This record gives sequence, C-alpha cells and structure tokens, in this order.
Amino acid sequence: MLNELQQTESAYRSASQQAEQLREKRNQLVRQALAAGMTHAQISEATGLSRGRIGQIAQTQLQEMKR
Repeated sequence: MLNELQQTESAYRSASQQAEQLREKRNQLVRQALAAGMTHAQISEATGLSRGRIGQIAQTQLQEMKR
C-alpha cells in the first residue's frame, strides 16, 4: 500500500510539473497571438479561455515587464 501511495504521489508531482510547463507555454502563445493582432474573441474561441482570462494573461506580461 505504501509503495502504491509513493508511486501515485510521484506521478502526481510529475503531472503537476508538466501542467505548469504547459500553462506557461499556453500563456506565451496567447501573448504572441495578441501581439500578432488576434482579438480576445478569436483566442477565446481557439482556447476555450474567457476573454477576461486572456486579458489577465496579457496584463501579467505587462506587470512583469515593469519589474
């Protein structure tokens, strides 16, 4: 039982790391799409993200650039 718990925890950590990497890649691509002139509506349709979330992703980049 402990072995299964350890394996499951390891798999969970690996999946969490991969999810974080994919989230960062998605956000980078959203920013690139915006820079290329795509609208929030177009990106929303392509990704399933709300237009508000796309705006948040764009704002995050601006905030990071100000630091």
